[in-house]
Amino acid sequence: MSRYLRVRIVFDRVIAAAALVVVSPLIAVLGWLVHRHDGGPALIAVERVGRGGATFGMWKLRSMRAESADGRAAGVSLTSAADDRITPIGHRMRAAHLDELPQLFNVMKGEMGLLGPRPEAPEFVDADDPDWRAVLEAPPGIAGPTQLAVGDWERDVITVAPDGSAYESEVVPVKVAIDRWYVEEASPGIDAMVVLSLLGHVLGRPAGTLVARVRRHVPAAASALP
Repeated sequence: MSRYLRVRIVFDRVIAAAALVVVSPLIAVLGWLVHRHDGGPALIAVERVGRGGATFGMWKLRSMRAESADGRAAGVSLTSAADDRITPIGHRMRAAHLDELPQLFNVMKGEMGLLGPRPEAPEFVDADDPDWRAVLEAPPGIAGPTQLAVGDWERDVITVAPDGSAYESEVVPVKVAIDRWYVEEASPGIDAMVVLSLLGHVLGRPAGTLVARVRRHVPAAASALP
């Protein structure tokens, strides 16, 4: 992992602590609404693979029906926009990515960063693959280049094949290729581009500059880019 990313981890934890002071009331209100809807837990911890291949519980506001003792939904770990397990408030939280706010706690603990490869479920991680090993040198992030560059394509693939077969064979290799490029080339400039793309995404604008950079440096992702 580059020196830049090692230094940024410290700043991420400080920023996450300050952000939690601001958004904790919102998390509390959303958690109350989630619990009030069906009586299930407001927060769930989903298993993800982090830095060095270690697994951790990634916190989320629950957006799906509570069908197990820990509040998680039954069935496959992948979800599409049309998944009938998603609750009405869950749809609204997902649309604004508000269900991800509790991951600031993961950042404070050092399990995640603000920016980085999105953490993957263990069943889709091949720790023997050199590309995966390169990606796992850095902490995963709340937001990252893959969701901005190929997120729409990923959602389309999952909608067509929600059992995860196409996700594993088609989507994961593309995401790993982009994430390896990000980890190996991480810099303030690239992070600024990711942040600007994230702001543009919130405003409904395409991530043109990021997509162009990925297209130039990650040929394996070309077919998935808009």
